[in-house]
Amino acid sequence: MLILNGKEILTERYPNNETKVKDFEDAIIDGENILEFKYTSDADLVELMFAKGRIDEFGGSCTLFIWYMPYSRMDRKIEGDLFTLQYVTNFINWLSFTEVIVMEPHSDKTMKLLERATAVYPVKDWLAKVQEDIGFGEGDFIVFPDKGAAARYADSDYANICIFEKKRNPITGNIEDMRIKEGTVNPGAKCIIIDDLCSKGGTFAWAGSILKNLGASEVYLVVSHCEETIFEGKLLADDSPISKVYTSTSIMCKEHPKIKFMDVDATLYAYND
Repeated sequence: MLILNGKEILTERYPNNETKVKDFEDAIIDGENILEFKYTSDADLVELMFAKGRIDEFGGSCTLFIWYMPYSRMDRKIEGDLFTLQYVTNFINWLSFTEVIVMEPHSDKTMKLLERATAVYPVKDWLAKVQEDIGFGEGDFIVFPDKGAAARYADSDYANICIFEKKRNPITGNIEDMRIKEGTVNPGAKCIIIDDLCSKGGTFAWAGSILKNLGASEVYLVVSHCEETIFEGKLLADDSPISKVYTSTSIMCKEHPKIKFMDVDATLYAYND
């Protein structure tokens, strides 16, 4: 899915599945164009190529805003598999955007491979709204599920923090153990877990259970990206330790009483960079 200067670029498919991109000349401006890229399938990468080519024909400059960087989890060469992220970033670099803005890149490798790229973290901007929404107070806690999450948001000023440590199986990649490494939680405290990506949410449910056992009254999850597989796990169940999930529509927009979608205005990040 592509959005140019606030207007969605329309596409269709020919019977043989070739991509048909409707002309969007009226959406191209003389100044810096903002092209938003929401990955739904590999076909979106082909549409991105066609869209940038059309903008180039008008001689216009263009900033690319990537809601979720596709293949960001394939960020290294593993025996038997391709280093997929490298090829995708090479393709985006070849398209030669003025700047590439990545919303919560998930992997540091993404930013090392992309040219003229900047990472933005909307979670930091949402936090005040989330705190107001749940009645977050001085005795409540911000929780990071691992040291990676703590490092990404280290420049934010939180009075009370708690950091978990995870033990992952090197073969399967599954989490085998989880415990608090730094900080604690006071009985009755509200907790906000912050991270970049939620899939089925088993790790967050595990962390939430630990926090509840320590006496936390309510546990909330704030993530930049959320996959539809969240509906396959137990995170949204009635007996889940997580009261509500705050996220964006970067990957999915399926509604649920426990999910609240937060606004992201790509132009604000592009023009304020």
